[in-house]
Amino acid sequence: MRTADAVARGALALSICAVAVTAGAPSNPARGEALLSPCCDDLEERLAELETTSVRSGSHKMSFRVYGQVNRALLLWKDGFDSGDHVVDNNTSSSRFGFVGQATIKPGLTASYRVEIETVFPSSDEIFNAPDGRTGILAGSNQLRIRQNYWTLASKDIGGLSVGYQSPATDDVTIINLGSQMNDAPVHYNNAFRIRLDLAKPAIITDLTWGQIAHNVDSLRGHFVRYDTPIINGFLLSAAVNEDVWDVALRYQKEAYDFRFAGGIGYMNDASNDFEDVRGSASLIHDPSGLYASIAGGTRNAQHSVAGPDHPAHFYYAQLGISKQWVSYGKTTVYGDYGLYKDFNVDEPLSINPDTSLPVVWGTLTRTEVRRWGFGIEQGFDAAATILYAQAHFYDPKIVGYPCDFVKPDVCGGDPTKTTSLPAGSWQGFVFGARIQF
Repeated sequence: MRTADAVARGALALSICAVAVTAGAPSNPARGEALLSPCCDDLEERLAELETTSVRSGSHKMSFRVYGQVNRALLLWKDGFDSGDHVVDNNTSSSRFGFVGQATIKPGLTASYRVEIETVFPSSDEIFNAPDGRTGILAGSNQLRIRQNYWTLASKDIGGLSVGYQSPATDDVTIINLGSQMNDAPVHYNNAFRIRLDLAKPAIITDLTWGQIAHNVDSLRGHFVRYDTPIINGFLLSAAVNEDVWDVALRYQKEAYDFRFAGGIGYMNDASNDFEDVRGSASLIHDPSGLYASIAGGTRNAQHSVAGPDHPAHFYYAQLGISKQWVSYGKTTVYGDYGLYKDFNVDEPLSINPDTSLPVVWGTLTRTEVRRWGFGIEQGFDAAATILYAQAHFYDPKIVGYPCDFVKPDVCGGDPTKTTSLPAGSWQGFVFGARIQF
């Protein structure tokens, strides 16, 4: 009889838990509100007790929470020769859902887990321009993806150790922004678009994408062992390692008088891809006026296919704007931005017409440059955890290289002193969307 009563009580508890989870949970913090750890989660959030329903098993207690967001947008684009439109999942802050749980081992020591899944159908950074002018989608884009899957042992005194599929220490260190939540230094919309050359009619398409020459030197998630220190006087130090990659990052945030500041800098060494880079960002906002400035920058040293002069690639980005609550619904953010990305993908071969049956290697790149500028507006609706946004993006490239001479069969060769500038087309994009969190 006691066993039957226990089973009944357990079933009732699980039913109550299911109702509570379905009813919703606190939304993710906006970028700028928790900036000291990756994916916009503060280390304190990892260590704090979650406000959740409890699931009991024997004498153990594990909290459980479901969270997520949907971020869909209409992308209108023009690559200098053709134009199109597509409904996309906005890669700036992708659609996702996740589960987090936490249990207290003893006072001050907790064990927790996170499983997070992306639902990008398709991702805005995987849309590309096909040779016939239509918009294409990269193979495998329309499927669920594991975004994070790791466990953490954390102490408020010594920090947290995380193991599993997660962000390295330097992830998102270039997108710290106390103003805009939906725009930053990375290339989110034309990443997979191929650059076209006005050398013939119709324009020739190349195998070179905007993401290859407008790189923001960001990090990719992977299987890492990661350590985060406690936050000490506003500072958080993080380090991560796996079999091929190691990195370290320092983040800082401070409030003083009427200002808030947040920033971070990091170093990564990737042995498997033969590169090392340094990158970071910072943001300052004056709360009474809403005026803010955000900057980002980085350099990359990488091995290339063709031996050439050692000139590291680099980028910088700046955004100026105002983020203030003029209406009762929530904050309104208006901004303009500018960025320069230089010498990414140099000393690499350039092919033309790669989507035909006869791709041709034209030559070797010696200089690449992308200048971008744009503007946007965001309107928050706090009661619905929603942001509506509209953006305009303009990218102009400069591509320089030297042609092959094919003195030897299948060997490009060429004279590095005889360079030419290729007539690459610009890219324009207009984005209209909404992000809803739960």
